Amino acid sequence: MKTFEQFLAESVQQGGFNIIYEAGMYALTNDVEQIINALRNAGVEFEVVGGVAVNAHIYAEHRSRSFVTRDIDILIHRHDLDRAAKATEASGAEAIHLLFAGEKSKSTQPLPHPEVHPEERLLVNIRVPVAPLQDLLQMKLSSLRPKDLVHLEILDEAGLITPTIELQLPPVLQERLQQARKIIAENQPDVEG
Repeated sequence: MKTFEQFLAESVQQGGFNIIYEAGMYALTNDVEQIINALRNAGVEFEVVGGVAVNAHIYAEHRSRSFVTRDIDILIHRHDLDRAAKATEASGAEAIHLLFAGEKSKSTQPLPHPEVHPEERLLVNIRVPVAPLQDLLQMKLSSLRPKDLVHLEILDEAGLITPTIELQLPPVLQERLQQARKIIAENQPDVEG
């Protein structure tokens, strides 16, 4: 694990520096690293989803669009719940939300969460096993909470929601994406700042 000073030095080399943001990202990435190590050591099959996964997808090319999130969402299989809970509790990290592959978090979701099949992404020099973009979109569009709208806006502005990816979404999620884009557009200021 890096010291905060090492973390700041790397941030300056990457061209950006905001002490509040950097402190938040430092704390977040330390927690993510602890959780990843704990789950791997426990033999739990998992992937990071939610805001951390959005960050991991955009960070390399669009660092200026990255953000600090207060929680870490992990997708696992229900049969790994006990091992995951023990492993993450021992890590000391806070605000961990466990979601279950093949299940819905809420009955209003049109689709269950996808299966666990992570891809490695680099987030602030940490290799993070995250949900593939298609699966992450499915989860964001199925939940469609206010923070999901923000994440969808970030992914869309970064050019990651391509026409090809859109066409691969089930029709119900294509409709939700159009609904999300409409809500986002309606909430944009009508003056340039």
